[in-house]
Amino acid sequence: MILFIRFLIFMMMFTVPQFNRYMIKSREARERYEERQRTEEERIKTAAPNPRITAEINNDKRPEVWQVTLTDEGIKKDLGTARIRDVYETDYMSSGVVGLVGVPISVTYENDQAQPRLIFSYREEELRGIPERNLIILHEMQDTSYGQVGAEAIDEAENTISVKISEPGTYLVADRYKWYSCWGVDVSDYAYEVDVTMFRSDWERECNTGSIMELADKKWAMENAPEFHVSTPEQLASVVYYNNAIANYATESPSMFVYLENDIDLANYEWVPMGWSGAPNNRFDGVFDGQGHVIRNLRIQEPDRSHVAFIGYSTGVTVKNVTFENAFVSGGSYTGIVGGEIYVSKEWENVHVDGVIADARGEVGSIIGREAALHFKDCSANVTYQKSSGETYPLEYFSHRLEVIANTPAVEDFTLAYDENGCVTRTTLDANYRNLCWHLEADGVQILQRGAENETVFNAAGFFENYPGAKDRKIWLEAYTGETYTRVSNVLEYPNK
Repeated sequence: MILFIRFLIFMMMFTVPQFNRYMIKSREARERYEERQRTEEERIKTAAPNPRITAEINNDKRPEVWQVTLTDEGIKKDLGTARIRDVYETDYMSSGVVGLVGVPISVTYENDQAQPRLIFSYREEELRGIPERNLIILHEMQDTSYGQVGAEAIDEAENTISVKISEPGTYLVADRYKWYSCWGVDVSDYAYEVDVTMFRSDWERECNTGSIMELADKKWAMENAPEFHVSTPEQLASVVYYNNAIANYATESPSMFVYLENDIDLANYEWVPMGWSGAPNNRFDGVFDGQGHVIRNLRIQEPDRSHVAFIGYSTGVTVKNVTFENAFVSGGSYTGIVGGEIYVSKEWENVHVDGVIADARGEVGSIIGREAALHFKDCSANVTYQKSSGETYPLEYFSHRLEVIANTPAVEDFTLAYDENGCVTRTTLDANYRNLCWHLEADGVQILQRGAENETVFNAAGFFENYPGAKDRKIWLEAYTGETYTRVSNVLEYPNK
């Protein structure tokens, strides 16, 4: 017992000082923590609240909106750290919203107790005829759709439109008439008429217009559209103006028809592509018929843009009976003398080009930069490619696709044959080809391309019946092998009945 008592006394002599030191350290830590809390509380009390943030918007391409303000209408009137950013062209979806007015903006703020109001200040003279009552504010939703925020307040005296918002995100102003129209909503109450030739178009805002606006006769263009008979550089420039600047205001995608009545000399003019991808109806679709005439001395220099050619961008154009002499084209990706990026078109006939393509990048061809399945009938090209270093070499292929096909060895991993019913059968293969398709041609023109992954027997007779005069009818399998579709089977001659 005595020994146990001595042991306790010894332990107390050792632990009490340790315990006292621990308690002192704990008390000091607690005091430091409490001091930090008092300091933070004092900072919060004395910090100036942030009830308002304003951002100047200086976007020459979309000048309608010049200022955006976020202000807190809550009790504490404090947004916390807040930011407003112009996201035009960086937010692709928002920048392409139908009826966009000005730029889309990204709004962030920290205080989730705030009750913010978002205010867009606009320039009435830049609305290009849109009635102020038509303005609405849209919000990008989580599923990347767009919805109207709520009841907007429009102050026509101050040229502002504002709305209360409930969360950070991307917001934009739009024309109610165009926005509702694309969803099939009755917009008769918001319809308006305007002379679009009185305003700078999106094309004029966003692109180099070269000599076009100096030459174009707007009245002639409006009176003749959509069928133009062209005899002079001024009239050809008027066609470019109408297509690039005016066609987007049409309610439906317009097809245009251009016929050359004389040779055209474009010497001393800075030309630009007809048809661009900035808006759905500004591509050039329809027919360009040179009627045997020549366009001389075409000069297009757009090294920092894509879709560079006489026709820059199209989703369905036929070009025929025209010659380009002494052309010079400098562009970025999708560059050619006649076409930059051309889709849907089936055949171009009797198109001849002579000239230079300089320092283009990406997909380049002597006639067209990028095309999907176009047939060139009775066409020719004498085109030199010129590098920035000065080195030159002949540009041998009408399009980039044809160059890829020529330099990609065809394989015959699949075998096509006729069965007893006259249908085409194919063998199967373990290899995983991307987008395996049937390819049908009639006299060199593709008439069908459709998926073949799950189809080993194909009745092609019905498709060829639509081309009763075709003498050369062929079928093969093709697959996407990197840059374009290339053949992966034997070529089967389809018999004429």
